[in-house]
Amino acid sequence: MLNTLDIYIIGATLLVQLAKKPKHTIFAIIMADIKKALALKKYTNPAIKVLVCHHNNLEVFLRKEANKLVEH
Repeated sequence: MLNTLDIYIIGATLLVQLAKKPKHTIFAIIMADIKKALALKKYTNPAIKVLVCHHNNLEVFLRKEANKLVEH
């Protein structure tokens, strides 16, 4: 059986109450974290990130190419 993860938006008062209970695991995220994760990233040189064995195909890792849809 798989464990489930219940996610709720709660206020500060309930957060404090739940944090005092040992059976609860609390994860918090703020909108700034979400916006940072979704923000368009700065240019990254694929030659630095891609393994050397794939350097002959570096053009497919360029943002311009990665955003194109494959032809059917």
